[in-house]
Order: sequence, then structure tokens, then C-alpha cells
Amino acid sequence: MKHIELLLLSALLLTVVGCSKKEMEGPYADTRLANITTSDCLMNTDALAAKDMNTDSIAVTIAGNTLSVTHYNMMLDCGSGENIVTSMEVVGDTIMVTENVGEQGRVDCLCLYNNSFQIIDPPAGRFILVIKEVCRYLGQAQQRIVYQHQF
Repeated sequence: MKHIELLLLSALLLTVVGCSKKEMEGPYADTRLANITTSDCLMNTDALAAKDMNTDSIAVTIAGNTLSVTHYNMMLDCGSGENIVTSMEVVGDTIMVTENVGEQGRVDCLCLYNNSFQIIDPPAGRFILVIKEVCRYLGQAQQRIVYQHQF
């Protein structure tokens, strides 16, 4: 009985490893983030945030194998500055970029930032780009999708 359990466990592990390797060799294997730059706080927005959370805009250009993105007036916690993290995850035909703030130096107010980055080697064919920002203003994580477009 132990041999059968061991055989089943081995088969399961080979399946998982095989799937992971196959995904890495897929159309997104070379897709990566590059040249991430974020401004310092452009303006404290507590009064503005109470009225309108949609002050930002996104500019996207494609040139060759590079998708260049600038997120203007990204609204995150004050004091974030150099602690802002831009990360990317690829799920199916969707490239999800998350703009997040670290806890170090964070202050309970909101600031506007400009964030620019490039996605190198996006897959050929159709894909969806989603940009999401995560703010922890006043201790509660707030997530909102600020951009979604199919290419």
C-alpha cells in the first residue's frame, strides 16, 4: 500500500513540475517588467480624495517588443516614495500589473505619484493588460483597477 501511495505522490509531483515548466516555455516566458520609475509625492490629496478617487490617467504606447506605460496621478499612501512596488503577474491571456505601497515610512494620508514602467516582450496576439493599485490608507487595504484594455 505504501508503494502505491509513493507512486501516486511521485506521479502528482511530476505532473506539477511538468505543468510549471510548460507554462514557463509558453508565450509569456520572456515577458518582464523593466525601467520602473516613480515620482515623489506630487500633491497631498486628502480633500481631493473625499470628492473623487478617479484623478489618474494611463498612457500606453507600443513600439516593437516594448509596451511603455505611465500612470499619472496614481493615488497611494503618503510617505511611500521609494517604497512603492510595481509587480507583474501573468494569468492566462492577462498581464496584471500591481502598484503597491510598502509599510516603511507610510503615513495615513494620500499622495499623487507618477509611475512609469515598461513591459518587455509582451506576447504576440491578443492579451489583456490590467493595472491595479493597492492603498493601505488608514489601515484598510483598498484595491482598485485603474486600467483594463485588450490588445
